[in-house]
Amino acid sequence: MNFPELQKKLISLTNRNITQTEIGESLGITRSTISTRFKTKSQLKTSELKKVAEYFDIYPELLLTDVSQNQTSASDDNCISIPVLSNVKASMGFGVSVYNESQTAVYALSRQLAHDLGVSESQTKMIFASGDSMEPTIEGGDSLLIDRSRTEIYDGCIYCVRIEGQLYAKRLQKIPPCTIVVISDNPKYKAFEIDFSKNIDFDFEVIGKIRWWGRVAK
Repeated sequence: MNFPELQKKLISLTNRNITQTEIGESLGITRSTISTRFKTKSQLKTSELKKVAEYFDIYPELLLTDVSQNQTSASDDNCISIPVLSNVKASMGFGVSVYNESQTAVYALSRQLAHDLGVSESQTKMIFASGDSMEPTIEGGDSLLIDRSRTEIYDGCIYCVRIEGQLYAKRLQKIPPCTIVVISDNPKYKAFEIDFSKNIDFDFEVIGKIRWWGRVAK
């Protein structure tokens, strides 16, 4: 990704005007240097993109995915494109968002990895985690691959679920005939039960199974 492309991307992600000066400040470089790099359409290194993401408080993956696409452009047949819903976050504590299909980016995922995970291009979305109730397994800021075709509950697996209009990343367990246990990996958070025999109209939906999660090394 070069500097003009980065500026356009940042404007799209933040919904505000981002100046060359601000980008220079995020990288700790002078105004004259940033001006030169814009004029020459200088390419950014991965380390620089991470600095920019941290400065503007956005997920690094939203910038690094463009790097991945550029690097794999000669072998697109080896990748599938996963929609990134950067405005959707699955809480691991208190719910933070309702699910929607507002795509803001694309993540290039190798076909081999997709095959190993058992996910398809048409049924998989990438969202992000928020909170600490699934630590140490999943941390806030982790990217989550959600397979929307997998909504049947298997005990102990992690799912993205909607509960009372809010999204959560949680382990689920079924207790026949009509009860679901919602479990956090962090012992600070107690598991709770939803008994659908007593709460017929309770707002609950399994959005999809979380097939993979990842984070940028700190």
